[in-house]
Amino acid sequence: MTLAQAEEGQELTVKRLVGGFGFRRRLLGLGIHPEQQLSVLKSGILGGPILVRVSGSQVAIGRGAAQKVEVEVLKD
Repeated sequence: MTLAQAEEGQELTVKRLVGGFGFRRRLLGLGIHPEQQLSVLKSGILGGPILVRVSGSQVAIGRGAAQKVEVEVLKD
């Protein structure tokens, strides 16, 4: 499952970042890396960005980038 498919309120663990070096570096700079836990605060309607909480910070991720973040659900 990807971050783009996650629903509001879900708690997730990042499994893999699927993209080039620049993409992975950008997400690492935001605190998003494999084995990192995050929670979905808002899932934008009509393909908008996804707002997640990572290590106490809120981060907005575009839908295209979210499709490249593979996650696993911890709890609904």
